[in-house]
Amino acid sequence: MKNFLRFLTLLPLFLVAFACSNAKQDNGSAVSLMETEAAMDQAPPESRNPPPPPPPEEESQNSSQPVERKIIKEGSITFENDDLQATRRLILAAVAESGGYLAQDNAYNEYDRIQHQLVLRIPAGKFDTLLNQISASAKKLDSKNISAQDVTEEFIDVQARLKTKKELEKRYLELLKQAQKVDEILNIEREIGTLRSDIESIEGRLKYLTDKVAFGTLTVMYYQKTTASFGFGSKFSQALRNGWTNLGWFAIGLTSLWPFIVLGLVAFFVIRRMRRRKKS
Repeated sequence: MKNFLRFLTLLPLFLVAFACSNAKQDNGSAVSLMETEAAMDQAPPESRNPPPPPPPEEESQNSSQPVERKIIKEGSITFENDDLQATRRLILAAVAESGGYLAQDNAYNEYDRIQHQLVLRIPAGKFDTLLNQISASAKKLDSKNISAQDVTEEFIDVQARLKTKKELEKRYLELLKQAQKVDEILNIEREIGTLRSDIESIEGRLKYLTDKVAFGTLTVMYYQKTTASFGFGSKFSQALRNGWTNLGWFAIGLTSLWPFIVLGLVAFFVIRRMRRRKKS
């Protein structure tokens, strides 16, 4: 009992000593925090905040590079010349020198002229030069048209879609390696088939745009007027020839209808015979 009373008497002393020691620790920590804040206030503004992280190298490089424009060039020119063969040789030689090629070659004969049409594919960088060269060789320039279509946005969109589809195909191929159930394998293979069809379609469109951008299309129409006079006599003889030709086509048309003609004749004689019997 005496020991318990001694413990109760000494307990307040222990509590007071413990409180004093905590107060000293709090004062020490407060002083250290104040010293730290004072040191930060005395430091220059640049050292208070950490420097921002440098921008990614890839983004800075992409922002500094200009976008290459994708332009489709097309044009047409019509003119008169005295020598069609010489004009054709001149044009084809200029096209071969520029690195282009001949896509179409057509010839027409009309009443007062002989006309040729050439469809040329020319490298985009030499399109204007070759067009000016052909225009300079014309005796009489009738028309000249040039158009330029900017397909940069579509080109970038097609490339992005192709990249996305190919990455998705790779993921499906990885899933196919991990698949164990038959229905999972069939579903994944079906998705891969759809993706590959889309990829082929997108690649075809990208190839078409690349070709149209790399080579411009120029339609050249040149003609030579004929010296023959189309007076009354020539027109009359031409009308006779046309009439004879039309008569031939009419005879051919009647020949193709021979079954109906035969049936009509048979019906005519049958009806005629029946009428004679009624009269008698």
